[in-house]
Amino acid sequence: MQTWQKSAIALSLIFGSTLDSWASPTHSVDMPRHITFADSSHEKELTINAQLLDSVVVTNLSKAKTHYDNSTSIRLFANGKFTEAFHFDARVKVNTDYTNRYINFNYYNPDEGLPYNKQSEKKRTWDLFGANVSYSLKPVELLAGFDYLEWGPARRNHVILRGERNIYRPWQDSSSRIPDAAPTPYFGYQFTLGPIEYTQYAAKIYEKKNFGKYFHAHRLNLNLPKDIQFGISETSLYGTTIEAAGSNPNPDSDSTGREFEWAYVIPFIPYVFQEHLQGDQDNISLAFDLSVKTLPNWEFYAELLWDDMKSPTSMFDDSWWGNKWATTLGVARDNIVIGPANLGWMFEYTRIEPWVYTHHKGRGYTYASYAQSLGSDLGPNSQEIHTEVSATYDFLKATLFFGAVAKDTAFGGHINDLHTPESDMDKKFLSKKTTVRYKELGFDLAATPWDWFSFRCSYTRFFGDYKGYRTYAVGSLQW
Repeated sequence: MQTWQKSAIALSLIFGSTLDSWASPTHSVDMPRHITFADSSHEKELTINAQLLDSVVVTNLSKAKTHYDNSTSIRLFANGKFTEAFHFDARVKVNTDYTNRYINFNYYNPDEGLPYNKQSEKKRTWDLFGANVSYSLKPVELLAGFDYLEWGPARRNHVILRGERNIYRPWQDSSSRIPDAAPTPYFGYQFTLGPIEYTQYAAKIYEKKNFGKYFHAHRLNLNLPKDIQFGISETSLYGTTIEAAGSNPNPDSDSTGREFEWAYVIPFIPYVFQEHLQGDQDNISLAFDLSVKTLPNWEFYAELLWDDMKSPTSMFDDSWWGNKWATTLGVARDNIVIGPANLGWMFEYTRIEPWVYTHHKGRGYTYASYAQSLGSDLGPNSQEIHTEVSATYDFLKATLFFGAVAKDTAFGGHINDLHTPESDMDKKFLSKKTTVRYKELGFDLAATPWDWFSFRCSYTRFFGDYKGYRTYAVGSLQW
C-alpha cells in the first residue's frame, strides 16, 4: 500500500469517506484509544473502538422535489498486531436510513449496487465492512483483505483506483442506490528495495450473481530525489459474459466463460504482453502518476490512465472511439500559517474521455464493481474543475469550495454503454446538445471539541442545469 492509501484507509469509517449513505465526503478524525489489550512487551496488541453517528440531509434541486434523508449508523473498529510483522485492521458499519422518497426493492444483485434490506417504502437497513492484514517478510510484505484499493496522489478525483472515496453527484442521487464505494476481496504482495516499490494485487469484483469477474493490478513506484514520486501501473479486467447469447454483435464477445487467470499473479510481467499469450481477451489499461513536493508545503500532482489506446501518439485522435484516456492534474499548498490558523489550498482538473472504463465485450469486462466505477465516479465523457480553501484552528476546520462539472449523457457516457460494429467509430467530448453542466459553491464546517464527539455541517448551492441546494449535518460519538 502507498503512503496516501494507508492514511485514507486506516480509520476512514470514523465519518466514512461518504460520511453516511446520504452525505458527502469528509475528513477523518483520530479515534481515541480507550480500549486496548496488549501483552507486557506490546508485541501483541488489539485496539477496539465504537462509534454512533446520526445525520440529516435536505436536498432541493430543480429536477426533483425536496427530499429529506436521515441515517443512523453504528460502527465498530478493531486493529492491532499479532506480532511485530503481522498487522490487521477491521471495521463494520450498520446503517438505518429514512427518507421521504420511495425506496425500491433490492434483490442482492451486484448490478443493483450495494445490497440493502427494504423495511418499508421509506426505510431501509444495510451494512458494510472492510478488513485487511499484512505480514512483513522484509523486503516482501504479504497483503490480503476485503477492502478498498486506492492508487495515485489525486486529492479529489482518482482516475486509476479511487478506493473508498465517493463524491456527491446530483445525477446519481437516488433513494434506491447506496453511494458508498464497494470493497473487494484481494490478495497481493509488495517488494521494497531502497527507493523502488513494487505492489501487485489479484482481486474478485462483482457484476452479476454466480458470474465470475476478476481484477488484477500492479504498480512500480519510484521514490526519486527532491521528494518526487513517479508511478507506473497496469490493470487487467475480465469475466464471464453477462449479456444474453446473441445480444452483443461484437464477434469476440459471445458466450464466454472465464475463470481466474493465475498467470496474472506472477510478478514483474507486463500485462499487455501477458494478455497476448492468453488470447488477447482482456481489458488492459496502463497508467502513470506523479507527485512533486520539491518546494516545501507545495505539491504538484498528476494521474493519467490509458485505456485500450492504439498508441501514445493517438491520444488526441478523436477519429477512433478506442483512444480512451483520463487524467487528473492538481496543485496544492499546505501549512499556510496565519496567526493561530493553519490554511490549505488545492486546485484540481479532471478530464475523462468518452468510452473510458467501458468495454466492447460487455459488463463482464467493464472497469466497475457493484455498478460503480473503480476509477473516478464521474464516469466516461466528463470533466470537473474543483478548488477549495480550508482553515484549521484548534478543534475547528472550515472549508470553502467551488466546482464546475460537465457530464455528457450521450452514448459512450455511461460505463455500461456497449460499442458495437454499428456504432460511430469516432468520439466527441462533451457535445453541447447532450452535456449537463453545473457549478457548485459551498462551505463545510467540522468540529471535534473532544476526542469522543465530532460534528459537521455543510451547505452547497448548485447553479446551471442543476439548480438548488443541498445541506446536511452530522454528529458522532466515538469511544
